[in-house]
Amino acid sequence: MPRRSLAVPGTAAVGLGVVAGAGKGGPDVLMRVTATCPAAVTLAGPAAALVLLPRRTPLWCGVAASAVLTVTVLVFSGRLLVIPLAPAGAAPGFLVLRRARARGR
Repeated sequence: MPRRSLAVPGTAAVGLGVVAGAGKGGPDVLMRVTATCPAAVTLAGPAAALVLLPRRTPLWCGVAASAVLTVTVLVFSGRLLVIPLAPAGAAPGFLVLRRARARGR
């Protein structure tokens, strides 16, 4: 069971639920956060495909269009983009910490 990988989105979901329940965010903010997190994760797929696929092929052009549309969703997310970027920014630090622990054993 991947406890750590489920703990981060679970904690974020509880935090957002508390904010929405307190009436601070409203349904608009909740819907935009719900769109921002999957869009940020989804962008990783087209970004990798743009590097791996042969350039200027129909498939590559379709992936490029998909990436542009996903970035558009992220641009409209504004400050809410911090929510998926925070765990993404913390991930390299977690990997360094994990490697340091493994060497110390």
